[in-house]
Amino acid sequence: MPHVNVKAITYKLFADEKIRHRICRDYALDPSLSHEQLAEALVEAFGQNPGAGPDGRREATNQVVYRAAALALASNSRSWATFLPHEKSLAELTFGYDPYRTAAAVRAEQLTINDLAACLPGQTAGKDAHAIIRWAEMLDSTPRYHEVLRRLDERLRSEGMESAAIVPAVAVILGAPGGKTLKQFPPPEKSDTWKVHGMGPVLASEFLRNLQWAGFKPDRHVIRLFTRWFPDVIEKEMPRARALGERLGTRRKDVLEFLTFSLVGAAVTPEGKTFTEVDNLVWALGAYTEKKGKESSTVYRID
Repeated sequence: MPHVNVKAITYKLFADEKIRHRICRDYALDPSLSHEQLAEALVEAFGQNPGAGPDGRREATNQVVYRAAALALASNSRSWATFLPHEKSLAELTFGYDPYRTAAAVRAEQLTINDLAACLPGQTAGKDAHAIIRWAEMLDSTPRYHEVLRRLDERLRSEGMESAAIVPAVAVILGAPGGKTLKQFPPPEKSDTWKVHGMGPVLASEFLRNLQWAGFKPDRHVIRLFTRWFPDVIEKEMPRARALGERLGTRRKDVLEFLTFSLVGAAVTPEGKTFTEVDNLVWALGAYTEKKGKESSTVYRID
């Protein structure tokens, strides 16, 4: 199976002085580090790569879940580097991402959509701020939501779902559920749906990755570059994506594209690297160097 050439991506990201300076500025990295050290520091800056522990994931509490959801929504349609200067303000307004205190402040009219929107530059600020409030309200009424997610994960694994499909499957259940999905996987108590506020499958996968669930978030950069590099792998993974979509109760074109490229990413991740790590680096490559319509002839594939 061909795989991503991580060394080539690392060199491309940091060999050019101007690009290296921009990335280091955006993510507060030390430009004197080696290319390999900078790549590790960049992935670390995103805070998503699975760590140590039983399964590499963050210790689950509803507060951890709320932070993961809020940061995923903060990444919607805006540069992460643009949001970072506002992250402290968002954390303060939500009491350190405490969903219970946030929900109480909203009920007491001490916190508004406009307050949160001021921390979210861009055209979707109001929509994302509204979703952040709705997440607080949902978690406030579902005190052990983190256990609901864990049980869903355990059920998928017990039914034989491979690790590479877990994050995309759960992201689809959370982001675009259908009637069949509800029958197979009953939603949380006091709810008639799995659908989470403000998220489709792509943002839902970002939410899960913020909890350090290992997976791909196939956004426009990843899809564009993988389409150039791995057309044969895409063709191979399409039937598996359709089968997974059927199991999840959906045939939507956008969802099948999401599933396809999530599986492609897992398939081309080289040994010794996590799905999330490779995704972060491919995303950065597309955002900073291999931009749309200006892609180079550099080969990022190893057969």
